[in-house]
Amino acid sequence: MIRFCNCAKALTDDSRVKMLKLLTEKDICLCEMAEIFPLSKSQISRDLKILFDAGFLKRWNDGRCVVYMADRVNSDEYCRALLELIANSFNDDESIRLCREKLQRVIDSKVRERAK
Repeated sequence: MIRFCNCAKALTDDSRVKMLKLLTEKDICLCEMAEIFPLSKSQISRDLKILFDAGFLKRWNDGRCVVYMADRVNSDEYCRALLELIANSFNDDESIRLCREKLQRVIDSKVRERAK
């Protein structure tokens, strides 16, 4: 039950849920997240760390960028179940649509390549 509670606690912030939803669709670096969400880089970093520590994400370095993506093969059954729920939910949500549009503009402007 403790693992489930840890996973659930990580999802108590709507920005983290939006981040995780986007990360189920595409790998995104911290610099790109900073262009999408109206939060400081340190807050985004903390939010991503919370999601990572809960077991939802995997990360790697790409030059100077830290890239995150949803870890759909995580051995924790609760994370997998909650990831699938999030991946299959909120598809018609207006705030998610706006985040996707911002992400596309960020990708088009090649923020990650400039940060390397």
